[in-house]
Amino acid sequence: MDENPYIFLKNNLFLQFLIADRYRIYRHITACVSLLLFFLTTKEWGAYKGFVDHLDWIERCMIITLAFYLNLYVLIPRFLFRGKFVTYVFSLVGVLLICQVITYYLNTVVWREYVISEDLKKAMALPIPTLFIFSLLSLLPFIMLSTLIKIFQLWIKNTEKMQELEQQATKSELQALRSQIQPHFLFNMLNSINTLLYIDPEKASYTLTKLSDFLRHLLYQSHEERVFLSSELRFLSDFLSLEAMRRDDFTYEITYNEKNIQGIQLPPNILLILTENAVKHSIDTLAPTYIYMKCEQKEGWLHFSVYNSVPLQPNPQQKFSGIGLTNLRRRLELLYDDRFKLLQEALPKEYIVTLALQL
Repeated sequence: MDENPYIFLKNNLFLQFLIADRYRIYRHITACVSLLLFFLTTKEWGAYKGFVDHLDWIERCMIITLAFYLNLYVLIPRFLFRGKFVTYVFSLVGVLLICQVITYYLNTVVWREYVISEDLKKAMALPIPTLFIFSLLSLLPFIMLSTLIKIFQLWIKNTEKMQELEQQATKSELQALRSQIQPHFLFNMLNSINTLLYIDPEKASYTLTKLSDFLRHLLYQSHEERVFLSSELRFLSDFLSLEAMRRDDFTYEITYNEKNIQGIQLPPNILLILTENAVKHSIDTLAPTYIYMKCEQKEGWLHFSVYNSVPLQPNPQQKFSGIGLTNLRRRLELLYDDRFKLLQEALPKEYIVTLALQL
């Protein structure tokens, strides 16, 4: 049987050393020590007089380290990984050009009178473009190495994320189905419809249509990678209308502008989890209950807020049931990385959850 790639990545110490945050300081130490050893073992000692002979290799080491880390932590994340390839190339060329100018100025102007190596004197007599090319060739392997390392790290991290996301999705799907299609929910709805058939046939037909739409959404759209926000909000409205059939003194409202959210897509059931959380923690047989929602798109972010009433006598076991906001937060981390905010605010008579997603 083939080994699970996720397990392989987790158990491979070398790959974890390259990507895991806990090894970051050791990676930098290893890189710096390796670069230092490279210069100490490849340097032509005695090419300059006195202390300048040491300044030469220190300067080259610092220039290459600067170019290496600028490419690794600035140019690649800001430009290459965001699809700005042309900007990345021009920025990289600019960095390399600055490095070449500094190297040329120090070696051929500042330290020229300290040169004692005949080979180095002959090299300095070459045309400036030739010197720049040779100097650039010495930098390119380190630039390519930093690019390969960063791309490899991204690939490994994305692979880990995809594997964990698949596991989370499987668990969430099973838990969601358990929490959404509970037998007592369906039995209560069917009993209510059966009663309405004799009292108010028109309302019974309407309720049956809503229940059908509810189940159809769960069975089909939940398997899609992304769904339209407008469809999700209509589904939430159907879900809350069914919940209103089961409760007395329950009110709900979903506020949004259809044009404001037109065309927006998001992973399925994210908003449903927040709604279920509000439904579950607002149940109160002693007082009226409510759930109010607001959804809007503003400055490239989707803001979704849920306000629900708090029971007069909260059930302490409720916080341990259902999918919960903890699992939702982890799913959002896998899907959106740092491009989301999930905030909770517990007031004496109201509980507020606000989700913001960068579009």
